[in-house]
Amino acid sequence: MGTKYRVDRVDSMRVPCGMNSIRYVGDSWEMARRTFNLIDTGKDAWGQDNPAYGVVLSVWDNDERDYVIKCVKGL
Repeated sequence: MGTKYRVDRVDSMRVPCGMNSIRYVGDSWEMARRTFNLIDTGKDAWGQDNPAYGVVLSVWDNDERDYVIKCVKGL
């Protein structure tokens, strides 16, 4: 499995480096979008209610050598 796309529960506009926030990581845009669309906002990285949390879908950028956020909801 690759790591081109990543979907996380976050409380800020940055992709965290921890593993708990990840809801999808892989090379399928369709699976990343589906996961992003299905995840509810208002839950923290451990699934507990927290209205400060949203969801981001990020794409790996080889030039930046980091993930770049492409889609956001709940922040």
